[in-house]
Amino acid sequence: MKQIPHICYFILLLAPVAQAKPPIVGDPAGDFTLPHFQVARPPINNKTHPDRAMHADLSTFADEAWILPIRSSHLSPGRITSRTLSMPGLRPFFLVGDDPQSLTWLRQRAAELQEMDAAGLAVEVTDTEALARIRAAAPDITILPVNGNDIATRLQIEHYPVLITATSLEQ
Repeated sequence: MKQIPHICYFILLLAPVAQAKPPIVGDPAGDFTLPHFQVARPPINNKTHPDRAMHADLSTFADEAWILPIRSSHLSPGRITSRTLSMPGLRPFFLVGDDPQSLTWLRQRAAELQEMDAAGLAVEVTDTEALARIRAAAPDITILPVNGNDIATRLQIEHYPVLITATSLEQ
């Protein structure tokens, strides 16, 4: 039996590693993953300003019926006791329902809510018509249907309508 010199073993071991041109990450000619991950790369938009907060207008979805009805079992229409809060940086928001008390409150405070750029959460909404009535009471304010149970638990509230700011909880 012939012995293969050690140098031949060494060459055979290095052959797969030794290539004419090493692959470069992101190189379209040598990157076989490109078709799979090309979509994952975010588009470049020179008009974005990462240092500025951006708010999405979620009220423009074509069909919100899939999320309705919204029921918040920890909340009901009623009176609340105002109190101070300490939540620096919190953007003002409010909780309402499709009940007459909420709609009246919303109509009366719409200008003030818009001035403070408050976001609205409809925590009790039966259908798309009820959501339309809520939005009609304050047409220039974004109001989204959301379950309010977690907010009610965290802020220890039982009733709506209510305005929550960085410094207070009030009706």
